[in-house]
Amino acid sequence: MGGLVGNDVTDEPVDGLPPQLLGFPGPLRDRLVAVVLSGAKTTTTGLLAEYEAEREPLPEVGRRSAVLDSYGLPVAVIELTGVRVLPLGAVDLEHARDEGEGYETVAAWRAGHEEFWHGPELRAALGDPDFTVDDTTMLVTERFRVAARRAVAGADRAVAGELRLLDPAVRRSREAAGWLLHPEFSEVGASGRRWSRAELLDALPGMAGAEAVTGTAAEGAVRVAGMAAVELGPELVHLTYETTGPGGRARRSSLWRRSTPAETAAGAAEWRLYYHQGTPAGDG
Repeated sequence: MGGLVGNDVTDEPVDGLPPQLLGFPGPLRDRLVAVVLSGAKTTTTGLLAEYEAEREPLPEVGRRSAVLDSYGLPVAVIELTGVRVLPLGAVDLEHARDEGEGYETVAAWRAGHEEFWHGPELRAALGDPDFTVDDTTMLVTERFRVAARRAVAGADRAVAGELRLLDPAVRRSREAAGWLLHPEFSEVGASGRRWSRAELLDALPGMAGAEAVTGTAAEGAVRVAGMAAVELGPELVHLTYETTGPGGRARRSSLWRRSTPAETAAGAAEWRLYYHQGTPAGDG
């Protein structure tokens, strides 16, 4: 059995470690990361087809990887203690229970995973809109232990969330963008227009995104520079930065609020954008 090594939070280096991505960013990943950190989750399952589609080698016992949260930040280092390649029909109850999601039967485990594997995001990742599993579908099952946990500051999550909202892939997804916006979100754009949450979500897919966060942005994209974060309190972070893009240069300011435990338990992001303002900066 895997599990936490004590309750210590360490600063074990994660540079160079491959990422461990549990589901897609959002409520599902948050829930899976939480049970990894609690020690309840010591197994995970992937499709062999995913490794083949991405041309990735199969994981090996002893490999360490960095568990990323929904903001793309490392929250733990895990070490593989077992790897199996087997058909879906051969998954046993011990593995299902050790996934830490409350499965008490293999049938319940399978139903939960089929919902994910047959979802639009996974099918898009595989490039097969009709992808369907059956008893013969090959899986890669992993057993792991948590080697270290890492503390993540609220300021780091606010910065990561802001950059995710500038990601074109996130901006094209109403669900992904909306998950990062507080229900009472509002914005005063660089044009002077005031945006409500609903209005911004409607418009985001057509707005330019940050194809490059540093260096020279691709043509038509937004370049981000000078990102700075200040924690105004345990539940509030203020961000300031500049963008340069098709609409010119702007100075930007954002307020990120931490969700309450009840809100995160209901599926809300831990940190959400509450207010944003852009001010034209000219060429100076």
